[in-house]
Amino acid sequence: MKWPAAVPVLDRYIVRELISPFLFGGSLFTFFLVIDRIYHLTDLVITKGVPFYLVIQLLAYMLPSFLAHTLPMALLVAVLLAGGRLAGDLEIVACKAAGISVLRLFRPVLLCALVVAAATASLTLILNPIANQEFQAQLFKILQARASSGLSERVFNATFGDIIIYVEDVSASQIALRGVLVSDERDAKVSRIITAREGRLLTDEANRRITLRLINGAVSEADVLPAVPAPPATGSGPAQPAGGAASAARYRLTNFSIYDMSLAVDSPLRSAPRVEKPEKDLSLGDLNTRLKELADNKTERVPFLVEWHKRFAFPAAAVVFALVAFPLAVRSHRGGRSIALVGSLAILVSYYLVLTTLENSALRLRLPPWLAIWTPNVMFTMIGGTLLTITMREWPMPRLAPLWAALEAVRRLLPRRATTTERRGVGGRDSTHILDRYLLREQLVFMGIGLAVATALFVVIDLLQTLDRFIRIKPPLIYVIQHFAYRLPAALHDGLPVVMLVATIFLFLALTRYHELTAMKAAGMSLYRVAAPVLLLGVLVAIVSGLFQELILPRLNEMGDEVDRVKIRGQLPRHLQSRERLWLRTADSRFYRVELLTPGSADMYGVTVLEVEQSTFRLQSRLDARRAHYTPEGWELMDGAFREVNPKGEVQTIPFVVTAIDLREEIDDFTKISKPITAMGYWELRDYVNRLEATGFQVKKYLVELYSKLSFPLVNLIMVLVAIPFSLQSPRGGRLFGVALAIAIMAGYLVVHYVALAFARADLLPPLLAAWTANIIFLGLGASLLLRART
Repeated sequence: MKWPAAVPVLDRYIVRELISPFLFGGSLFTFFLVIDRIYHLTDLVITKGVPFYLVIQLLAYMLPSFLAHTLPMALLVAVLLAGGRLAGDLEIVACKAAGISVLRLFRPVLLCALVVAAATASLTLILNPIANQEFQAQLFKILQARASSGLSERVFNATFGDIIIYVEDVSASQIALRGVLVSDERDAKVSRIITAREGRLLTDEANRRITLRLINGAVSEADVLPAVPAPPATGSGPAQPAGGAASAARYRLTNFSIYDMSLAVDSPLRSAPRVEKPEKDLSLGDLNTRLKELADNKTERVPFLVEWHKRFAFPAAAVVFALVAFPLAVRSHRGGRSIALVGSLAILVSYYLVLTTLENSALRLRLPPWLAIWTPNVMFTMIGGTLLTITMREWPMPRLAPLWAALEAVRRLLPRRATTTERRGVGGRDSTHILDRYLLREQLVFMGIGLAVATALFVVIDLLQTLDRFIRIKPPLIYVIQHFAYRLPAALHDGLPVVMLVATIFLFLALTRYHELTAMKAAGMSLYRVAAPVLLLGVLVAIVSGLFQELILPRLNEMGDEVDRVKIRGQLPRHLQSRERLWLRTADSRFYRVELLTPGSADMYGVTVLEVEQSTFRLQSRLDARRAHYTPEGWELMDGAFREVNPKGEVQTIPFVVTAIDLREEIDDFTKISKPITAMGYWELRDYVNRLEATGFQVKKYLVELYSKLSFPLVNLIMVLVAIPFSLQSPRGGRLFGVALAIAIMAGYLVVHYVALAFARADLLPPLLAAWTANIIFLGLGASLLLRART
């Protein structure tokens, strides 16, 4: 890199020291923000058939919003790492001896901070609003190109507004649909339900229209009359809106060979608007215009004013981080890069916690927006200025000798354990065991540091992703704490393979760098013997991970979902909710549609029960009732009709006022909470898959998840096995090299794993092979490299 002659040598040297860790920090933070999207983007390309270039463009439009946060973070890490290295190598002391002040050394750091601040400002003020708008437009293009990407198998899809679509099976080409049920609810006066053996989704990009073509089916229509809702309980709030029930008087059944329905292409965008932060999509000029329009409406104006201040405060945070980090770094003569990384994460967590709390207060109209958004910058600027002043004047750090003396006195009061030497003589086997304990202790220390860093990373990243929601909903602090308490163990379990990978790399880099591994080999211990306790620890971690995944993790995920959905978002528990337009499919090709389900009363209003032939999806019968009441003896239906359809399409209608009917389903089948796969253990998911398979469902996608629950715990051991030979490839590599190596290995594993899962969902790989592909490849790679390593 050629520098202008006007740039002093010292400034060039410090800037060079900053560039490498800055790129490392930026890559690390951006990687953790993007990695969660890789799975979904891979699924779009392989399973949904979305063109690769469209998905890459989506990712490109996401990056500006990520970089606006990660650039200041990366500068913080860079200043701490570079300053820590200069202090550790006594270069700061040498500069002071040569008459160069700390303030002079801070000058190139400040210039770099100003450059990063300018780059961040260009993102927040110009590029981010444009990228957000282009991201929405790109989603629109993807919807046009592959409308079926919005359809999920065996799910009642509300992607197209008032048209509910159920698809039994979607072909790998994403064009052919098999077993289709459509509820057209655009006309509130008519209950129109369509069943068809097959379907096609046809797109017309020129006219921006999607056509659903149904083949070999029937249209079932009935007039709708108001259903009588249950009277509300005293003090429970307003009455529920009246539902609709199909009339027993008029009914029409029309068979067809081809039936075309036009679907509004912009319905998905309207059904999921950016309600949380619409101001993020506004350019700075539009934001100023909106602020002028809302000058008389203080409540609605506050979110836009907060966003306006944040666009200037985030770039300024780069300078603030540099001001805080530099004096901390140059005073840390010991501790190295690990202390720098932990310190940077502590600063980030503190900064964003303060910002979140004050921003929440501003949106509640308790603080002026300018004060809330700029207070963290001002506070950390004062801290940084104080630290810089202390560093310039070389004030001593507070002495900790009294603290160490008190700890030593407490230690002496504790019972003293006899050492191994006192219990028996030290032999060869005892020496080996001492080395085993030493290796395990060092590995556990690195694992502890890794888990601490992972915890801080999760808190920072989760705050960035959920900050807008928390600020909008304004939940009590205890609910936010519960959110992290339930989500953090699951996140650490998912990140445990990365922790094992990094800890093993750091361990063997340290053993190699300080020639401890050479000394062990000279004492007659082979590389395999040195690796044995670490591998055994990997086996133990894999077993514990599997037990945690089966026994504890499902419950944590379920409780975390309950906190997010019920406590934070304010929704009632599902068994207490009044649910409207509820659809349910049971195991024997029976479909239920319930207009209104009231909590605690065992009553349902506007009930329709459909029976279809499983192979052809031909409608066999339709039962409509204005009200259904459940008792332990069975169901009691009121004001409706039962219609039976024979293979010729002839309809026989039996009206009723009150009738009792024996249905397999109970009221709990409608009110119970359906568990997601993440809330199921292996055995529970296996039973669920077996039930689906027994009723004729296609279970390949569920089998992938099932086999993944077996393969995932083993990843902890595989990462240890892969890390050992890779860490020996660069004997003098430092921890920065170790982290970069870990990121490269884990990124490679995740890409292989996600691609294999996507191939399985596209029916290009067997589910068992897809779940184990990455494990097999990396297990073979690690074993091969370890066997070829010099022992």
